[in-house]
Amino acid sequence: MPRIALRPLSLVAVLFLMAAIVGAQAPVPTNEDQEIAKTVVDLLERGHMARPVIDDEIAVKWCDNFLKDLDPQKYYFLKSDIEEFKKSAKDLDDQVREGNIDFARKVFERFLQRQDERYKTVTELLAKPLDFSADEYLTDDPEKIDYAKDTTEADERWRKKLKFEELQLRLDDSTTPEDVVKKLTIRYRDRNRLFHQFDSNELLEVYLSSLTRTFDPHSSYLSAKNLEDMLNQQLHLSLEGIGASLRSEDGYAVVAEVVPGMAADKDGRLQPDDKIVAIRRDDNSEIDLVEKKLSDVVRHIRGPRGTSVHLIVQPAGTKERKEYTIVREKVELTEQHAKGKILDSKVDGKAVKIGVINLPAFYGDTMAILRGDPNAVSATGDCRRILGEFKQSGVDAVIVDLRDNGGGLLEEAKTLSGLFIDSGPVVQIKEAVGVKHLDDDDEGTAWDGPLAVIINKSSASASEIFAGVIRDYGRGLIIGDSSTFGKGTVQSIVNLGDQARRRDRGVAKNRGALKLTIQQFFRANGDSTQINGVAPHIHLPSIRDYMDLGEGKMDNALKFDKVAPLPHDSYNRTPDDLVAALDARSVARRKDDAKFQKQEERIQKYVDRKAKHSIPLSEAKFKAEFIPDDDEKAADEKENKDKKAKKKYVEREVWVSDYYNDEILRIIGDYLTLGSKVLAAAPVRAAATN
Repeated sequence: MPRIALRPLSLVAVLFLMAAIVGAQAPVPTNEDQEIAKTVVDLLERGHMARPVIDDEIAVKWCDNFLKDLDPQKYYFLKSDIEEFKKSAKDLDDQVREGNIDFARKVFERFLQRQDERYKTVTELLAKPLDFSADEYLTDDPEKIDYAKDTTEADERWRKKLKFEELQLRLDDSTTPEDVVKKLTIRYRDRNRLFHQFDSNELLEVYLSSLTRTFDPHSSYLSAKNLEDMLNQQLHLSLEGIGASLRSEDGYAVVAEVVPGMAADKDGRLQPDDKIVAIRRDDNSEIDLVEKKLSDVVRHIRGPRGTSVHLIVQPAGTKERKEYTIVREKVELTEQHAKGKILDSKVDGKAVKIGVINLPAFYGDTMAILRGDPNAVSATGDCRRILGEFKQSGVDAVIVDLRDNGGGLLEEAKTLSGLFIDSGPVVQIKEAVGVKHLDDDDEGTAWDGPLAVIINKSSASASEIFAGVIRDYGRGLIIGDSSTFGKGTVQSIVNLGDQARRRDRGVAKNRGALKLTIQQFFRANGDSTQINGVAPHIHLPSIRDYMDLGEGKMDNALKFDKVAPLPHDSYNRTPDDLVAALDARSVARRKDDAKFQKQEERIQKYVDRKAKHSIPLSEAKFKAEFIPDDDEKAADEKENKDKKAKKKYVEREVWVSDYYNDEILRIIGDYLTLGSKVLAAAPVRAAATN
């Protein structure tokens, strides 16, 4: 399986898309679930880079994680539930070694019971008007409150929660009180239904991932279904189906978007907001899809290319049923591919061209690349092609936009770095047996000219490797938030089916996989990207700088560390005096820019609001604190207008002209002028160790 530098997203978040019908009956673990649990424990202790021992201390942390994953805001469990469960905490390590996962079922069964009780409370509260004149507050930090001591306290907590959610929806002046109640009724009915659709595989995924995350935030167990989805969609950027994305709404699978050029779009009948209510089998029987989990609906619709799926559809705004037969084909998720755009700008009255590459992920089909397939999906291949087009068009500078790029394949980070440096070390990797390094051995570059890399707090993992190379080699400017995310670890996907086949000498069966942290990244200069991330040369302040984003905000994150630096080239494109001059000019411009001044006010408002940890629930105070200013209203109105006007899939924009991006272009303009002598002398390289 491929070695992966995955996005910093916890798989247990899948739980909070779930919710119920009737009866608090938790899924029963199977014999296979028990075997999987034992295998995961064995692999964790043998394969995790920390070489952990799962003992009583870990078991207590595991119990805490599991309870927190099920009820992170402390709205469901009672204090007596938590006290009862924690009495068994120190037994979990011994139980799991025997394949005993009854604790997960017991806890989840109680959770479903509390969920049903709270759902009853919600329906009763929504059936009568709430008082929005009372001067009361909701605590928004679960760390500052305990679990409710009884149902009376729990119901009171939900009354305040619903008031807050109603006030949020009331901020939209076009929404009536009746609309608000209807939206919340549907929201909680969907949530209640989906919780009760949770199956044993999903419960096992949450339970075992609660264990793996006692060692670091990125190790997790992936169920068989999620393993398949992750490999096909997130990394290979392709799957086989009809080319439509779905959302769940009031028990229905509703078409969210139709991908242009794919099967459903070519057919032309399926439209956004249509409901897919059933599938007709070839024997004319039907599979009812109403009130089914969205993931199951998607799997019924997917299938091998060239085969047909017979959809029973309720077109938007109608009650009629129509049948659409659509031939499945390979769906390329091209919206996640690198995209390029050339911007026409001016520097000191002179026209310049700036090429922008927007890269949302470090994707690639590893096996196809190794086979030498010229059509293999590859972030590096796409960026090489775009850079070739930029050179033909005579661009003066290139921007690589890594904002919100959560990472992907380590190999792609290495080869993409090689497009901008001649050769040398890209990343150092520390594992149990020592430190090794991955180098760009492909001499030459695809772009030698001026370069800027744009980052934010959500640029993670492979993005940080690439940004670290550009910074350490002095190859280009880094511009953006105060740092990248700070995820400096490598995960390996260990297929549990392969483990069982080797042990039992049988046929491999998909039993999911363990995403296991096995290595840690270090830059060529010896610094880890862990926790600290990569800092920019030019910092443009944003609200993200003050949000609880980043590796350092995650539980059990590995610590920052250093190793010995490696000799590497220095391109001398970002000398300290030039960076200082560029920064000074940017600061001066931002001080005189009304939009940046307004941004500073919004940042301060956010910081002040965050420090309070309480939300006013009187309508007057809530609106005074949260009502958006004119700029925010205009942005919201434009977004709402775009949503209403959207009839089909809308392509991702490569570059949006706004005050923030305009300042980036001005910084690059200064870079081309103030740094003209530095850039003209390039490429000047000298061995450096930083």
